[in-house]
Amino acid sequence: MNPDTRAELLKDEYVLLQTAYEDMDGKGLTIKNWAITVALAIVGTSYLNDNKNLLWLALAASLMFWYLEAYWRGLSHFFAVRIQEIEKAIQAGTWEQELPLQVYSSWDKEFNKTHDQTFRYMFKRASLLPHILIPFFILGLYFFW
Repeated sequence: MNPDTRAELLKDEYVLLQTAYEDMDGKGLTIKNWAITVALAIVGTSYLNDNKNLLWLALAASLMFWYLEAYWRGLSHFFAVRIQEIEKAIQAGTWEQELPLQVYSSWDKEFNKTHDQTFRYMFKRASLLPHILIPFFILGLYFFW
């Protein structure tokens, strides 16, 4: 493959990966918004109906949203690996040897090495808040109601 074509394909791949990575970050913020909205809606419904057992539904929903955000952030890890591979090749000046359009191969290799990243990302700062606070808030309401 001629160097100009290789450089163009690597650039296109890098831009595509960076866009996907940023989109996943945006989805994380959307999931946080939904977690707060759903929890508050269920808490309000529980209060209006004087049924504190509905708070268990709010707790389950908040844990599901926490897991969902961690899942998305765990998927972004695999895009980040390929982004780093391309950046290292450019920094080292070995980009001419780097095969372009290797997202799936890189993803598969990293997944086989590290496996699912969801639980790891549940406890990273980016996913932790507000998900760790919502269950404490709900449990506090339940036990002190």
